[in-house]
Amino acid sequence: MNILVIAHYQNDGSPYVSFVHDQVLAYKELGHNVCVISPMVYFKKYTNSIKNVKYLNIDGIEVYYPKYFSFSKYGKYGLNNILGYRVIDKILKKKQKEFTVDVIHAHTIGFDGAISVRLKDKYHIPTFITTHGSDTILEIKKGKASYITGICNRADIVIAVSSMLKDLLKKEDKSINIDVILNGFNVQYSIERPKKQHSIIQVSSLIKRKKVDTTLKVIAELKKYYNDISLTVIGEGPEDAYLKELCNKLDITENVVFLGQVPNSDVLSRMSEAEVFIMPSTGEGLGIVYLEAMSCGCITIGTKGEGIQDIIVNEKNGFLIEPDDYKIIAENVIRCFNDNVLKQEIIQNAKDSVKDLTWIANAKKYIELFKKIRG
Repeated sequence: MNILVIAHYQNDGSPYVSFVHDQVLAYKELGHNVCVISPMVYFKKYTNSIKNVKYLNIDGIEVYYPKYFSFSKYGKYGLNNILGYRVIDKILKKKQKEFTVDVIHAHTIGFDGAISVRLKDKYHIPTFITTHGSDTILEIKKGKASYITGICNRADIVIAVSSMLKDLLKKEDKSINIDVILNGFNVQYSIERPKKQHSIIQVSSLIKRKKVDTTLKVIAELKKYYNDISLTVIGEGPEDAYLKELCNKLDITENVVFLGQVPNSDVLSRMSEAEVFIMPSTGEGLGIVYLEAMSCGCITIGTKGEGIQDIIVNEKNGFLIEPDDYKIIAENVIRCFNDNVLKQEIIQNAKDSVKDLTWIANAKKYIELFKKIRG
């Protein structure tokens, strides 16, 4: 099968989007041909030198980087989508002569998904859109529900990475054809190492909805009982200065280390040494980082009502809490620190819960769906 993947470029240190590339490699391993188009905005400040590149062959995958002008200050979509569609269409026209596309798989609804359904209308290619979280949750909160459901109804099927996202879209429009396929993760990179006592980690962008400030308050609570409590924060974002100032106010500066963005292999290495992973995030489809933490033997704490509830059963293989309830989070961490039997039971249950969530297993489910829709 020939698969065209559309996923706009993101600054996460990968060739375009790290988890999309992992899924694409799984498609390839299963014997399918894949071409990726990753549109990039002209003049945007990308940290990666890839900003000046038009095409790369990465791990045997053809990846195109067409540039388009962004007019986001006049509206997030609209003209941006038209300009993005035009540059992608030019590539697809050329590719169709040598690479007849069987299916289009777009990641996120509002931009990539909108472009993909335009291509579907023009080329009559079955089109699939995966919603990952914020592209549904935040857009509905902004009053864009009719816009995104309209795109969804033009696709052959929408794939949600969690049942929470499926329910959210179905609540807005029951007619949407939607299925759930949980994310995968690179289970083969999980590492077993001795844990550093009273150590906690959070891996996320430093943005408001990731609730790093809540995690800092947890550390301040735990410091009342454990002088050696430590937190490692991995990620970058606009809240960096605010969060470091909050550390000063909470008197936990010596307990917290901000590492910025690091390679995924280093993330997993750090996780393997931490006892607890906390990310009380909101607007979360199904954060792969939770799966990685559970696989690395961390006590994993997520948020009630978010996508991770498909995996975590409260007090069985992790904890689900309200996003701002730092005292309850701290209480559960203390329970695990003080009760080794409980801690080991949760860790083992967590490992068992995620061991089969590989990218190969994920890709097989997508391929089955592609074949079913194509007939």
